[in-house]
Parts: sequence; C-alpha cells; structure tokens
Amino acid sequence: MQYFNLFANYSRILVRSFPLIWQAAPKEVTFLTFMTILRGIIPGFSIWINKQIVDAVTSGFNSQQLDNSGNLSYLVFAWVAAILLQNIPEPFYEVNFKNITEKLSAHINLLILDKANSFADLIYFEDSNFYNELQLIEEEVNQQPFNLLLFFVDGCQYLLSLITMLFLLFPLGWWIPLLLLATSFPKVYFSFKIQWDLWQTMSRKSPQTRRMKYYSSVLLTDTYAKEVRLFGLGSLFKQRYQEAFADKYQAMRKIRGKQAWNLSIWEIWSAGGNAIAFHRVVIKAVNNQITAGNILLFIQALNNIQTSLHILFSYFFSLQEALIFMERLFKFLDTKPTMDLTFSDKKIPTPIRSGIIFDNVSFAYPDGRLALDRVSFTLKPGNTVALVGENGAGKTTIIKLLARLYDPSAGKILIDGIDLKKLDLNQWRQQIGVVFQDFCRYSLTVGENIALGDVTALEKLEKLKLAASKAGIADKIDRLEERYQTLLGKQFDGTELSGGEWQKIAIARAFIREKRSQLLVLDEPTAALDPRSEYEIYNRFSELVTGKTAILVTHRLASVSMCDLIMVLKAGKLTELGTHQELLQQQGEYAHLWQIQAQAYQI
Repeated sequence: MQYFNLFANYSRILVRSFPLIWQAAPKEVTFLTFMTILRGIIPGFSIWINKQIVDAVTSGFNSQQLDNSGNLSYLVFAWVAAILLQNIPEPFYEVNFKNITEKLSAHINLLILDKANSFADLIYFEDSNFYNELQLIEEEVNQQPFNLLLFFVDGCQYLLSLITMLFLLFPLGWWIPLLLLATSFPKVYFSFKIQWDLWQTMSRKSPQTRRMKYYSSVLLTDTYAKEVRLFGLGSLFKQRYQEAFADKYQAMRKIRGKQAWNLSIWEIWSAGGNAIAFHRVVIKAVNNQITAGNILLFIQALNNIQTSLHILFSYFFSLQEALIFMERLFKFLDTKPTMDLTFSDKKIPTPIRSGIIFDNVSFAYPDGRLALDRVSFTLKPGNTVALVGENGAGKTTIIKLLARLYDPSAGKILIDGIDLKKLDLNQWRQQIGVVFQDFCRYSLTVGENIALGDVTALEKLEKLKLAASKAGIADKIDRLEERYQTLLGKQFDGTELSGGEWQKIAIARAFIREKRSQLLVLDEPTAALDPRSEYEIYNRFSELVTGKTAILVTHRLASVSMCDLIMVLKAGKLTELGTHQELLQQQGEYAHLWQIQAQAYQI
C-alpha cells in the first residue's frame, strides 16, 4: 500500500510537470518528442532489418539465387537508411536538449522569483522550516529539472525501445516476452525497494550532510578565516567533519551491501529466464521451425531489453530526486500569502494629519516568540521619536509593523484613523524611507545602490548627488575613479567599501525618497560609523527630517535628547514614554541607561 500511494503521488507530480516543461520551450519540446519516438523505434527496425538480411543470405547458397533475390539490395539500403536516420539528427537532438534544459531552468527560476516576490510580508522568510525548504529548492533548481527532462526523454525512449523489442520477440513464442518480463521484474522491483531504502537513509542522514558542508565552509571561506587561524580552530572542525561523515557512511554502507547481495541473487534469476528462452529459440532453429535470422533477432533484442531495463532502473533514483524537488517546488508555488491584500478605495492620507496610532498592538513570530505585548502610542505628524531599549526589546519589530512587513497578531495600526490593513500596501510603503540595522549591500553601481530607494532616480544624477551629500558619502564617491558608475562589492570584482561607507550608502538610499515619503525611519543608522561621521549625521539630523515624522532607533542615548518623544521598550512592552528630561526625572530604565553611558564617557 505504501508503494502504491508513493506511485500515485509521483504520478500526479509527473502529470503536473508536463505543462511546466511545455511552457518553458514549446517548439523545442515538439522537436524533442518527435526525436524521442524516432530514437525509440529505430533500434527495433535495425534489428528486424538484420534478421531479414541474414535470412536472405542463408536462404540460398549460390550467387545466382542471391543476385535474383532483389530484396537484398533493398534490405541493405534500408539498413544504411536506419543508421543515417539514427546518427544524422543526433547533433540537433543534443543541441535541442541543452536548449530546453536552460530554458526550463530559467522558467522555473522565474516562477520561484515571482512567487517569492508575491509574499508582501516576512512571515514565511522568518519561518525556519519554510525557509529551509526554499533554500533546498534554490540549491537544486539548476540540476533537478535536468534530471526530470532526462527521464522524460531517455526514459520514454528506452521504454518505447523495450516495448518494440518485446513485440519483435512475440512471433518466436507468445510466452517468451512474458518469461523475460517475469524474470526481470523482480530484479527491478527489489532494486527499486532497496533504492528507496537508500534514499530514506540519505534523507535521514541529511543533517549530517549539511553539517559536513557547513564545517567545510568554515575552513574554506573568508568569513571565518581570521578566527579559524587566530583561535586554531582547524583541527576542531576537521574532527567534526570526520564524525559527521562516519555516522552517515556507516548507515549508507549497510544499505549498499544489502543492495549488492539482493541484486546478485535476482540477476541469477533473470539470467535463468533468459537461458530458458534462448534454449527454446535454438531448439526451434535446429528443428527448422524458425530461421537463423530469428536467432540473431533474439540475441540482439534480448541485449537491447537488458540494456533498456538497466538504464530505466538507473533513472529511478535520479527520477526520485527530481520528483521530490518538483513536489517541493509545487508546494512552494501553491503557498498562500499570509497577508490579506484586499484594499478599500481609501487613499493614503497626504499629508498625515492626526498621526499614526498603535492601538494595543501585539506581535508573535512564527516560532511563537512574543515580540510585542499590547503596545500603544501615537506618532504625531512632524515629530521625531526615539525608540530605546536592549536588543530584543521589540524596537525593530515596531518598524517592520509600521512598514507592514508584518501584520499585528492583535490590535490595530491606524493612519489618520484608518486601519493600515485597508490602505494600498505599495502606496503606503512609498511613504516610508527606512534604513535598517541589517542594511543590504548590493553588487551594483554606486548610483544604482542609492537609487534603489527610488528607482525613478536611476538616471537623475543631481538627485543621487543630493542624497549622497545628505548621507555624508558624496566626497568619498567623488574620489572613486568612475564615481556614481563605480561597481561596488567583491562578487563581480567591484570596489569594496568599509562598513561605515556602506551604511552611508544605505542612508542615502533612504534620503533619496524623502520628497515622496512622509515617514523617515533610521534603525541604528550610525552603528558602523566612526565618531566623526556619527557626529555629522546627528548634527544634521533635524535638518534632514524637517517636515517629516521621524523614528530613530538607537542604543546611543546621547543622540536622542533632541527627539520630541522617547519610547523605552523592554521585553516587548512599552515601559516609559516622554521627553529626555521627563524620563530622567522619572528615574526609571531610561535614566539608568543614560547614567551608564554617561559614566562610560567620563574621564
């Protein structure tokens, strides 16, 4: 029952995969289908021609009879035609196959990208199980579609060839094809069963495979190179690699040994069936019941049958991997968005008049961890607000909720009294300029890195320069050889910037959309900056956020005294709310943190 359900499931996946291949390259698939049928039939035709030639030659023993036969010349011509028909289209077949493979891989990649881009929130990307599945799909997307296509083409070809060979043997005795199948099927079945056990074992030991890959990456990538050498970690990670390998190897070795013994036993069984059939064919030839050409036909057909079965069997494992990949892919493509994007006809308030209200907002991550617990506050238009608290207090979660990268688990976020869920998501996000603490470094040009904040500015150099100037990075850009056309990042041999310079690029990315946005959010904007750059950014902060609602997330309390409102978060709760002076007078968490930092700077 288990194998029946497995077969049914795989059949459904195969059926769903056909349209995917067709959509990727319809013209190439049509040609490949025709070539597959031709390649499957021609071997049987060639064997039949060989049989006819041998019979024609052995039907008489003098040249006169052969010259008058007439059929021999046609048979030789047909034999040559079969060879040409099989070999001449082969280069076109190979080229066509490679073209389909590339198109199919690109088509699937685009489907994955479209689907991932359709998720408006971050819930799935912060679900470890979902993200692990997505990573597996991404790792195998260039290999498994190839395996699937290979099975469709070669599998169908050899299956067609197998059927043709059995049909050729049928006139020698109706029981011969049945005997060959009956003695070959157990070998195929048990091979499949053991192969399935092998796959299950590999899946069970996949954590060890991932550990081996991780330990290798620690020793072979620049990310860990400094600490590996400084702390002498090479031997430790080599030992961990060997332990993971040993655990995986022992399990796989046991299954492979079982596979070898079983295949040997069923190979003997299959050889016995072949021997019985061959013996009966030889006896018939001796008794003049069949021609000598039939013996040649039997030998060649039997060899072809064994080859076809062997190749079809060898594809089972790669087909399994491909189908498991396709199952993951279809599951991913069928994933429903978690965020409701049904909008009313309400427009984004421009400008925001009464403010942004968090009304008893709570939020829990997919793992169940509560990040915010019944938080309420109001952001008044034009005010600058600071979020203060320890790591994990919920500061960045508030920012992500405000950008609607999540929806609250409970409570509401109101924009001028309108629930944020009812506003057009894309329009709302255009109202926000954000620099996250974990900002992105794109392997693009300087200008493109900045313009990603507002892609309409890609060709507007003056706008790029203004944003760079406000972020304090303009002088550095002007010293680059190609200035705003300079490629950044090591991935494509571009210019590498320091951490602080990258952060200024990210800040410029937020500033470039300031005329379009009403809300500016800086999440630890100076974390990677030197003291001089930090001083310059904060010195101009009031100027940069003039006329906008601004939120500043920082651990450095010296920079928040200028803010209109300071909110102190602790363990997901809003514990204090007020101005700098008001919070100092309360002698609470904020005052305590302020005193700690003030003492650290005392000489």
